[in-house]
Amino acid sequence: MEKNKVPCEIIEDLLPSYLDEILSDSVNEAVEIHLESCEACRKKLGQLKSELAEGQVQIEENDAAFVKGIKRYKHYVIGMAIGAGIPLLTFLAFIIWLMFISMNS
Repeated sequence: MEKNKVPCEIIEDLLPSYLDEILSDSVNEAVEIHLESCEACRKKLGQLKSELAEGQVQIEENDAAFVKGIKRYKHYVIGMAIGAGIPLLTFLAFIIWLMFISMNS
């Protein structure tokens, strides 16, 4: 085993932090050196990138569904307000009309 060779198990544990770019410069450099010579770890890195991209798409789809639900709920509330408002306004107009008639009698 080479003096500077880092085992794949350690590199695989570091790959998520490597992708998030939160490793120190020296650890980041060690990961990059390892990736240059290790096909298995490069494949693992590619898989992680793919999983992150799929996760991001899922998050965006969930966000879009949430916004769509809010808009649908907003339209529901507006419809309910209009539906309740029309009979209330009609009732108020009737009360005002009765008051007007009683004042003129």
